[in-house]
Amino acid sequence: MAQSITNLGKIHVFPSETLYNQFKNLVADNDLALLKDDGAYIIAANLAQNGYVKFSNGLIIQWGYATGSWGSSGTTVTFALAFPVECKIAFNITNATDTKTTGANSVEWVSATQAKFHFPTTSSTKLWWFALGN
Repeated sequence: MAQSITNLGKIHVFPSETLYNQFKNLVADNDLALLKDDGAYIIAANLAQNGYVKFSNGLIIQWGYATGSWGSSGTTVTFALAFPVECKIAFNITNATDTKTTGANSVEWVSATQAKFHFPTTSSTKLWWFALGN
């Protein structure tokens, strides 16, 4: 059990409901008793330009930067970390200086380890991509 003292009393943080029930008679009326949040926690991360964050509940968020000639052939990027189940969504944002370019970015296909992106230009373009899955 962790404690902190405030003007109102003590703040008690209990790691489980079992411990709270065991010690709740020691918590004063002006004290605050909190249970530890059992939500998702970061268990692995690579915060590089092409990186990821993996959470304890299985959620994986990945991002990256690539350059290439996109046009009709598109380009394939490899994720920093393979998705154990599947990539749910992937998208890209381009940093094109080609003012004659019209159209939309698109994703041709996605797998557990890669995604293929398109951008409607034949010139060399810089691309930021993002993927979410588990």
